[in-house]
Amino acid sequence: MKRVIDHIQTVIEWAIGLLLALMVVLVFSNAAGRYLLNAGIAASEELARLAFVWLIFLGAILAVRERTHVGVDMMLKLLPRGAQRLCLAGCNLLILYALWLFAEGSWQQVLVGLNSELPVTGISLAVFAAAGLASSLAMAVLFLTDLVRLALGRMADDELVQVKETADEEMVDYERPLSLNAEPANAGKAP
Repeated sequence: MKRVIDHIQTVIEWAIGLLLALMVVLVFSNAAGRYLLNAGIAASEELARLAFVWLIFLGAILAVRERTHVGVDMMLKLLPRGAQRLCLAGCNLLILYALWLFAEGSWQQVLVGLNSELPVTGISLAVFAAAGLASSLAMAVLFLTDLVRLALGRMADDELVQVKETADEEMVDYERPLSLNAEPANAGKAP
């Protein structure tokens, strides 16, 4: 299962890269065309907007997979293992409920969007809402996988607190008092 999810993550990363490149080309071509030729590309704004929406939602899936969403773990780290497991299960169930609501709303927007088109390209507005539907379903699979692993006891203790530390926070020396004239904590150390 992990290999399948890793493969899907690689596909999503490539899709994000391609969407970003497409956005850059479309927006730059439109701006250059307006400036140099006094004529822009009419479809570029709609296509760039569509690419941006999909890029954001695909990025949200990766953020869930890599556990890089914002979280507060200050109190959770102090709890015993059993309480951490209970908190993780409760949190994931609440997230799954929110994702259900989001998927349901996105599905309704897909149905509504089937009868509407973008004015220039003629692309159905359902394509925009489909990004939310796809991301909510993918995130639900990730959170369900975590719940199953938790229930079967296959989740390591370090995974119970699902907030990833940032690189900046790891470099901060909390023991050292703050001073305006003091050297940085890592001054003189080799990288």
